[in-house]
Amino acid sequence: MTYIRQASLEEAASDEYSRKTARNREAFLDFVRLYYDEMKVREAFERYVDEGYIQHNPAVVDGREAAIAHLDGLLERPTVSMDVRRVLVDGDYAVAHLIGRQGPEDPGHALMNIFRMEDGIIMEHWDVAQPIPEKTASGRGMG
Repeated sequence: MTYIRQASLEEAASDEYSRKTARNREAFLDFVRLYYDEMKVREAFERYVDEGYIQHNPAVVDGREAAIAHLDGLLERPTVSMDVRRVLVDGDYAVAHLIGRQGPEDPGHALMNIFRMEDGIIMEHWDVAQPIPEKTASGRGMG
């Protein structure tokens, strides 16, 4: 089994790690703006995703073009919305938590997209999605 190497406390406290996080955060925030807010999938992916993009979503093959084709199909309806709730960036990893809906009547899915980056370029992706139920045991929403 492969595990993601976590930065040591000493490494995470270094100036270089802070600079790496800042560089990746700047790139990732622009990627999020283009992809989720403006739904410019091709532009976002051509600017910020490596051609050899490694995909861990079981429905999509590796590669930037495969991801673009998959996402264009999902987002082609004008009623689709992506409401970004949180963005976290730490070193080479970035996470976007969002609510995706196919239309105004769709309760949607809570989505978590995790990306591995290298120098501001997205190299790898994992995601999880959960349908939003009518009610929750806690009474709190998923966003």
